Amino acid sequence: MSAASGATLRAVSKHVRRVSLRVVSLAGGGPTEHAIKLEDDPSDPEEHNQTPPQAQPLPAAFSQSRLRGKTLGIFGPDSPIRLAVFHMMIWRWTEPIILLLIFANAIILTIQSGRSVFTHPRPNGYFNEWEDYALFVLFILFTLEILARVIVSGLLVDPELPFSTIRKNLVTLRRHPHLRPDPLSYPSTTSLTQGMESGVLHDKYPPPRTHHALSKPKSASGKRGWSKDFFGVTEAPFQEAVAKQRSLSEQGRPYLRHSWNRVDFIAVVSFWIMFALSITGHESTPSAHIYIFRALSVLRVSRLLAVTSGTATIMRSLKIAGPLLVRVAYFVLFAMILFSIVGVQSFQGSYRRNCVLQADGQDFLNITQTCGGHIDPTTMTKVGFLDINGINADTAKGFICPLGQLCKESSTNPNTNLESFDNILFAALQVVIVASANGWSPVMYNMMDAEYFISCFFFIICLLILNFWLINLFVAVITNTFSAIRAETQTSAFGAGTAGPILDEQDEGWSIIDGKHIRSTSALLKWYEYVSFTWVVLALVSLAFQASRAADSTDDYKKMLDDVEFYLTIAFDVEIVWRIAGHFPDWRSFKSKTHNNLDLVLAIGSSIVQIPAIHRSRVYPWFTIFQLARFYRVILFVPRMRPLLLQVFGNMRGLVNMSLFLLLTNFLGALITVQLFRGDIQSTVNMNFAQVYSGFLAMYQVFSSENWTDVLYGTSQAEVPFKQAPIAILLVSGWFLFANFILLQMFIAVINENFEVAEEQKRAQQVQAYIRQTEPASTGVNWIDRWNPYRFMRANPKAIVVDNLPSNLILPMNKSVVRDQRVVNQSNTTQTASAFAIGGEVSSSMQGFTMMLRRFFATDPETEAVPLTALKGLRRESVAPGDLPEHDETERHLEVLAAVNTEAHIDEDHDATAEQRAQRADFIAAHPTYDKTFWVFSQKHKLRKLCQKLVIPSNGDRIFGTPPSFVLQAFFQLIILLAVVGGIIVAAIATPIYRRQYYMQHGFMRSSWFDIAEVTFGFVLVVEFLVKILADGFIFTPNAYLLSIWNVVDFLILIALLVNVGSTLAVIGGISRLTRSLKAFRALRLITLFGWMRNTFHSVIFAGAARIFDAAVLAILYMIPYAVWGLNIFSGLLLSCNDGNRIGKSDCVNEYINTPLDSSNVNLGFLAPRVWANPTQGTVYSFDTFRASLLILFEIVSLEGWINVMAAATGITGLDSQPVLNSAQVNSIFFLAYNLLGAVVILTLFVSIIIGNFSSRSGMALLTSEQRQWIDLQKLLNRQTPSKRPKVRPTSRYRSWCFDRAVHKHGWWSRLMTIMYCLHIIALTSETFDNFTWLRNVVFLFLTCVYFIDLIIRVYGLGWSFLLNGWNLFDVFVVMGSFATTLPVVFGSDGYVMQQLQKLFLVCIAFKLVQKFNSLNQLFKTAVASLPAIVQLLLLWFALFVFFAIAMVEVFALTRLGSQETHNANYQSFGKALVMLAFMCTGEGWNAYMHNYAVVYPACTPSSAKDPDSDCGSIEWAFFLFIFWNVLSMYIFVNMFTGVVVENFSYVFSLTGPTSVTREEMRAFKKVWAEFDPGRTGYITRSKFVAFFGKLSGNFEVSIYPSEFRVPNIINASQLPEGITPDKHLKSLDSRKLNSVLNKIDPVAIRKRRMLYNRLYHEALISEEDRKGISFNNMLLLLAHYKLIDDDEALRVDELLLRRTTIDYVTDRMNLDRVRSLLRMIYHRRKYLALREEQSREDIPAIVVDDPPSTPPLFASQPIIHTPASLRVETSSNSSQRPSLDQTLASESNPSTPARRHTRRISDISMLSADFTYSPSPRNSISGGDTTQVLTSMSNSIWGEMMLQAAEEEDDDHA
Repeated sequence: MSAASGATLRAVSKHVRRVSLRVVSLAGGGPTEHAIKLEDDPSDPEEHNQTPPQAQPLPAAFSQSRLRGKTLGIFGPDSPIRLAVFHMMIWRWTEPIILLLIFANAIILTIQSGRSVFTHPRPNGYFNEWEDYALFVLFILFTLEILARVIVSGLLVDPELPFSTIRKNLVTLRRHPHLRPDPLSYPSTTSLTQGMESGVLHDKYPPPRTHHALSKPKSASGKRGWSKDFFGVTEAPFQEAVAKQRSLSEQGRPYLRHSWNRVDFIAVVSFWIMFALSITGHESTPSAHIYIFRALSVLRVSRLLAVTSGTATIMRSLKIAGPLLVRVAYFVLFAMILFSIVGVQSFQGSYRRNCVLQADGQDFLNITQTCGGHIDPTTMTKVGFLDINGINADTAKGFICPLGQLCKESSTNPNTNLESFDNILFAALQVVIVASANGWSPVMYNMMDAEYFISCFFFIICLLILNFWLINLFVAVITNTFSAIRAETQTSAFGAGTAGPILDEQDEGWSIIDGKHIRSTSALLKWYEYVSFTWVVLALVSLAFQASRAADSTDDYKKMLDDVEFYLTIAFDVEIVWRIAGHFPDWRSFKSKTHNNLDLVLAIGSSIVQIPAIHRSRVYPWFTIFQLARFYRVILFVPRMRPLLLQVFGNMRGLVNMSLFLLLTNFLGALITVQLFRGDIQSTVNMNFAQVYSGFLAMYQVFSSENWTDVLYGTSQAEVPFKQAPIAILLVSGWFLFANFILLQMFIAVINENFEVAEEQKRAQQVQAYIRQTEPASTGVNWIDRWNPYRFMRANPKAIVVDNLPSNLILPMNKSVVRDQRVVNQSNTTQTASAFAIGGEVSSSMQGFTMMLRRFFATDPETEAVPLTALKGLRRESVAPGDLPEHDETERHLEVLAAVNTEAHIDEDHDATAEQRAQRADFIAAHPTYDKTFWVFSQKHKLRKLCQKLVIPSNGDRIFGTPPSFVLQAFFQLIILLAVVGGIIVAAIATPIYRRQYYMQHGFMRSSWFDIAEVTFGFVLVVEFLVKILADGFIFTPNAYLLSIWNVVDFLILIALLVNVGSTLAVIGGISRLTRSLKAFRALRLITLFGWMRNTFHSVIFAGAARIFDAAVLAILYMIPYAVWGLNIFSGLLLSCNDGNRIGKSDCVNEYINTPLDSSNVNLGFLAPRVWANPTQGTVYSFDTFRASLLILFEIVSLEGWINVMAAATGITGLDSQPVLNSAQVNSIFFLAYNLLGAVVILTLFVSIIIGNFSSRSGMALLTSEQRQWIDLQKLLNRQTPSKRPKVRPTSRYRSWCFDRAVHKHGWWSRLMTIMYCLHIIALTSETFDNFTWLRNVVFLFLTCVYFIDLIIRVYGLGWSFLLNGWNLFDVFVVMGSFATTLPVVFGSDGYVMQQLQKLFLVCIAFKLVQKFNSLNQLFKTAVASLPAIVQLLLLWFALFVFFAIAMVEVFALTRLGSQETHNANYQSFGKALVMLAFMCTGEGWNAYMHNYAVVYPACTPSSAKDPDSDCGSIEWAFFLFIFWNVLSMYIFVNMFTGVVVENFSYVFSLTGPTSVTREEMRAFKKVWAEFDPGRTGYITRSKFVAFFGKLSGNFEVSIYPSEFRVPNIINASQLPEGITPDKHLKSLDSRKLNSVLNKIDPVAIRKRRMLYNRLYHEALISEEDRKGISFNNMLLLLAHYKLIDDDEALRVDELLLRRTTIDYVTDRMNLDRVRSLLRMIYHRRKYLALREEQSREDIPAIVVDDPPSTPPLFASQPIIHTPASLRVETSSNSSQRPSLDQTLASESNPSTPARRHTRRISDISMLSADFTYSPSPRNSISGGDTTQVLTSMSNSIWGEMMLQAAEEEDDDHA
């Protein structure tokens, strides 16, 4: 064997070992475990050089020494059997062998299920085929493998852990839940059994992080994050399971302690159960099939999900996101249960009613039409349905069966009793279908037919809350979690390594070699670059010629197309040879470029398919993909497509890995379902699971959600006779929920990764964005200003005669400067002035109503945040000078600092705005007529002034005009709103059908009430238009009407309305559909009237519109070559005969009997002509022309109808032959590939773009993970409120007991109430169609009495504070309502209203569980926090609903109903149109309705002179309106909800971050707050700060010494043992223990804690609000800055600058306090020394020598500032005669103040700030342990003067 062959074999064997270790993981580790380097192969010398030092494997002897205890109670560490098995397990080829066995298992299962069950029936028993023998042997080996693992490491219990220890640990965790590990704080879910893997609570993962007070939390980017543990070595991801399995072997981890081992165990045990059942003949009987164990045995193959490093990485990412996904799933499940309960209460038994056709008084045929009544043949009136007993219901409702039919109630429901709301299980299934947003419209319309039209609101609200809102939480969790993984690991969460882009935006050749662009200098390549555009044109020509092909093309034309393609192939072959020659002799550089390799493959493939044998074969159309793929050059040539492709496919490895993971998961599901359903479903069903490929298609159909209910009902109905229906429902529904809400959302995360900014670039881009914002706004010249005639006129200012005019008074002015002065935040000066001006003219109630109107219309602009310059001016102006003397003194000292350290803060943007305003004023003064509307009305004209009071200017402020009136403007806008609403109501009532009936009754007339209303509405809008142009002009004025984009929209709406009204008056009924449809534009005025709606519309449509348009263009460009490919493959092959009994086109002639109602009853049939045509199931489609092909591909890219098209394609049998079901399943590959790349990638592209638009607009796109966590934490803290409890605990016995029950959240009473609420929900879910209602009501009455008792206890215990909590008010409402309604119902009241109210209150009580469970409560609060944004989006969407509803009604109200329309599903009325638009926004059947409303003559009756109305539709209008609505709603607005939810729910992810705050910690904080805020004011004053800080604990602890080093704890830890005599000095303390405890104190840490405490205290002082103190939320945010986050990492640029300014201010206060403390120390020290000296000289005569006068220092002239009174000390009686330093300083600065009045207590500030040795301040604060250095540094500053003054005062005292 050669050396090369040997190296190749070693590489292959090594790769097999790596895959086997990742997949098999003998030691218990699975695909989700850590990554460690593969053990070196001694025979491979290269591997020894490549092994990193940190990944060296442990020796086998060491591993053997870790065999602990007795496994299974038998095999000890020295057992020969255990040792032999252990050595076999660690043999290097064991895992590869098991890997091959798993592959063999998958292959055998695929072969076994690959044959169709209809040609090879499923045999009973076992050992019928060779696959049975093979599987039997495999599972024997798998069983031995499990036995070997159990012998080595144990089964469940740790070998060394006695049972008593296990029981003790479990009891401890049960009694102390706070010790239970929180799964959300861990990188993966950790159960209790996983926590005891080594005999004690396992330390695999560290406990949940709590921030120790000694240090601030570090940023995630600077430490090893939890996700890093899961990703390990990115260079070799296939090694990830190896070291984990080794370490687990060494630890002896029991077998069932790992999730993947449990899956294997279930698979193997299930196989042997299945084997026993099949051998005994019990697995398959005529009445029951027990195939569940056969299906579970397939789970052994699930290990192959980690077959590649990419799929293994995805599984690890899912494992990290798992805990949060589970929490969201619980929340969504709870919401689904509530909707299911409401559904049972409202709709039970409704689906049992159907119209029955009668003949001769007997039931002849049950028509599948739900109903609520029928026509009485005797009275010819509507009567209610007949119940099961034959009694008519009281009222008729819903659909009324026509004459000759009866509406009868049966004993069964549709779809073999599965489609119903008769109990909670079936109702939950219907709720899941509604939440899926696919297949829900038939459920809704059937219920509307059975009940009332208003029933649709239940389904629409369910869809909005579940699908549009709550289910998008899964997107939020996945995108944020995977984004955090990428941020921490610097690698993609979908690939093992850092994935580079496949394209380079700046390099035409896409080549990147070692990070450098390679440029060729070859002459051939230079010539090629000159003609490179030619090949783009040729690629376009090639596609154009192929697109011209059609099913009816002649043979000559097809021959010409083949010739053209042959010559084009030669041309591209020449091109590729040219490029290869251009790279000669460095041919490797040619291969280094991606597009070269792609073009080479396409050239070779296109040339091969031109071989005559291939060209004439049936597979040639499939190979045309090589020719069509050249179109990528055209796509890249289109402007803006290259950067978009870079973003979409920048992480191509991630997309490939995700697609592979999806296909593997789908294949695993297919193997399971085929084993379960194979042979039970009839062959006439499309997805019949006859073999594995049809199972794969069925599971993919469920994944795509298109008609997934067909698979659900098809499998469940087929399994009803075999008692496997519940398993079928759970399996299909579970797969749908996982695939659609998890897997599909992961594609969004993949593409979203490419739209995200790299973590290392975010900071730099934030700074750049901040600089752009702070720079003066540049003004541009718009098109109106560009054509402004005044720019070209000579200035003609008004002359003013003034004597002695200064020469420099008039400034030069550039007359050409006329700029668009749009200022987003308009000045409030004029509006505020007008408000005050009118304040005395109106009453306070009128002002309140006016303010409500202005807030409603969002008229007033938002005030901007506090500028940075305001912090330096933090003052308490409202505080009298004598109230807080210490504060005043401090402020005066800080003013001195400001004088020394001056900082100029200039608001350049404000200056630029003022300069622009001045230029406008100068220009207006230079052109007097410029500011006159119509050159007539000046600013002083009364009419113009009145108009200006009514409207807001269009372009900034009115410089010389009248500001809008505070009241008149609001009321004028209210009048316009009422007029718009009135116009919409008129349009909703006066539909074409109503007008037709009105004219038939009253004759054609122009004075109808709706015409008068239309004229009135138009008159109001014209008046508004005139008022606006009179106030500010139309075009060439400073604030012209057209300068506002919204005025332009209003102007267009006005024109449309005038055309509509004018055409209606000119021609009764309107001229055409176009003029009638213009009536819809009035709805758009709802958008322009409201400021918040305009902003939302701007965010949806305008902001990011270019990116949305780019995505649409990319989608179309993607569809074009696919449409041509489909044309080549399926052209002319989809035609079939409507008579299914024909064999082809030749015998599809004459007529046949069509039996649509009952195929078995010929008597109900009728003759119909046979037609050979393209299929029309659901919609009309074909691939016969390029236009038809492109249209159907556009339709199915929305995932609507693609199953029907694929079913038609898979039934192709040949040209002019009748299709046969599933005869050509290979054709499905075309649709699978298109759906995966088109529908999945393109749709998720729109979602990602809209999420990116939201993130960019809100600034979230540039935020780092720490910054996002801080924003999320702010939202959490701002939502908190102080506890609403009584000021003091009651003292009376009974009330104190009630108080304790009310405030203890985890007490026995609270747990009892939680149990009651759970029982309440169980009682609600027990309701069925025919159960004991009275007994259930008695249970509800008992529970309501318990709730009433709980209510009384809380009211009595809490007193009036009970009413301060919103949940308590909710309890009062629902409990009293439930009691008041349940009591009459129990005692016989059967009123409909009373029963419905009782159900409402009972369901509301169930909502109390949200308050009881922390996870539900947190998610509920986040949902409420995002509610305003969602409501605003809904209202904007509703305005567009109104617009399209009016347009659809005006265009299609008279169109005949097609196959899809019913009496409710049509556009004949405004309400029905709204419901139609509601379900079509989810993509439900929109294309089928589009084709139905495109009906034209001869399929309809055209208009005529006798009857101008027509029941025809319109192809143009149908395609335009339906496609426009589909794109606007499904692609944009529905995804907007995803963007809103992701942005507002993003902090669900941060619950596991370092900034997390648990609910218990918040309760502890509120409890401490309540002690210091007994009045529940929400504020704490400064006098309580010290005590308050000392009480905090947990994450909020800020005390200087930790709790273990506090005096009581030190004393307790230093007690002498019993029996030892205590020391007389130390008493009962042990000196050695005391020294040991004191030695543990870290001085550096204590110094840091003291500094943190000082800063916190001083910042709390400056955060006070007037005299109130600091608020609850401000205190939480302040503590978060010091305890939970790192400001440098978590704050944005503007926030960081603001924060640093605050820190500077705090530092100044601390420096001041340090100096004063130092001066006080110097003073008292000198005083003390002087006193000692006097005492020592009492007996010695003193000789006094007077010193000559000293010369004052140079800086003595500086004024001495005041010392705060709070820093003055109380002097003793001995020193009362001697003035203190404070007194001296005060008397020096204020001589009139008596010296002795300034005796005060020692301040808290001085006591807190006596340490000078540590200061992390960014400013020049005084620090250092050397006092000399401190004094030296201070002597050079202004503090030196204060020290000198103190020394002089000291000398004066001695003198």
